[in-house]
Amino acid sequence: MALEKTIARLDDYYARLKSDKADRIKVRHVEKVILKLEAKQEALRKDLEKATKPSKRERLEAKLKIVHDQMARARWLRKQITKSE
Repeated sequence: MALEKTIARLDDYYARLKSDKADRIKVRHVEKVILKLEAKQEALRKDLEKATKPSKRERLEAKLKIVHDQMARARWLRKQITKSE
């Protein structure tokens, strides 16, 4: 489902790009986001190691999953942008 939304957003982006209503996404922008996500993932892993309460561990694991999913989408977007250049 999330991938379908991402594809729809990318299609919308390309439509706006054709009508000069959007700037082109550059690979370096996506790379910057990926680096931030990797840093966030590392910080969450360290917090997870320190966490002792089960409820806090669950929240951190959920956040880690979200970051993992976002990284997958960012890598997918990078691949799509690289193809179109």
